[in-house]
Amino acid sequence: MRKWIGLSALALMTACDVPQAPVVTGPDGQAGIQINTSGLTCYDTRCLDINPAARSVRSIGNRTTGIPRNINVSDGIVTPAEFKQIGVVASLAGGVGSGSDRG
Repeated sequence: MRKWIGLSALALMTACDVPQAPVVTGPDGQAGIQINTSGLTCYDTRCLDINPAARSVRSIGNRTTGIPRNINVSDGIVTPAEFKQIGVVASLAGGVGSGSDRG
């Protein structure tokens, strides 16, 4: 039991130290989240591994899945609403995944 409490506390502390992705203003004047192409993109307590070149996303612990076609990631920026939608898709991928499942 102590092990689980310790792991939960460690996970909570780690979650608090995650650097947030920069919020930038796009050419249309709308706020956007800059995608980190060399690691996790974190925003509002959620971290995603987004690969714009492959149009794929992975939530920690889940399999890699495709980004919805209606979301443009080619410019390296997504809106907060798009980030949330991508996060839902990544969460629904399920299963156990890692960086090596990008196939």
